[in-house]
Amino acid sequence: MERKKVLVVGASSGLGKEIALTLSKEGADLVLMSRDIDKLNNVIYECKDGNHQVYSVDVTNEQELDRALSESMKDGVPYSGFVYSAGMEATMPSKLLKKNTLEKVMEVNTYPIVMISKFFQKKGNFSPNGGSLVFISSVMGHLGQVGKTAYCMSKHAMVGVMKALALELAPKKIRVNCISPGMVKTDMSIKILESISEENVLKIQNMHPLGFGEPRDVAQAVLFLISDKSKWITGVDLAVDGGYSVQ
Repeated sequence: MERKKVLVVGASSGLGKEIALTLSKEGADLVLMSRDIDKLNNVIYECKDGNHQVYSVDVTNEQELDRALSESMKDGVPYSGFVYSAGMEATMPSKLLKKNTLEKVMEVNTYPIVMISKFFQKKGNFSPNGGSLVFISSVMGHLGQVGKTAYCMSKHAMVGVMKALALELAPKKIRVNCISPGMVKTDMSIKILESISEENVLKIQNMHPLGFGEPRDVAQAVLFLISDKSKWITGVDLAVDGGYSVQ
């Protein structure tokens, strides 16, 4: 990964932050995007030195996203990798869902990967030697969960987009894959677990034969898929879920 330019969207906290730190340790030059510029600057402070850039971006605003992507190309260096780790949930019974809620979830979780992948197909924006795109999906995109209709829809759609792009971008030597994590102990998930009963926490934990995951478990899988070590892998949705999806 030495001196390879990689975009990480949703890098200010949680999985995205851990992914950014892991890639920087391997020598990648990072372009980090999220809404919170202060948190992004803190992430960069923790990163290994490199030609890093940070941008405050609302991924639902296509013009804002395009501006940031174009600005990031002023160094004249094409990208070699892209990780999409931004996301949102909308937990409620399906009978209460409204169309605008569904659209909002899709606008954050799914649409931006299409728009950013489109940018990479413009001449000069991505390395002529190819590279790798990795989208962070979820086991919920496959197995479903009560109250998660909108979230499950968006993550399942992400896998579909990944498979189509994998075929479309293969002639450019650009690999496209997903990672579908189970329950990972991020600040956000820990808060959720702290808000429910011990009995329910144990029930969720027992659904993961290997227990809950750590952010580094997902980050190491991303590193593998972004690196040349996975140069013959594309169109794959890799479950990193402690065995959740086996059951």
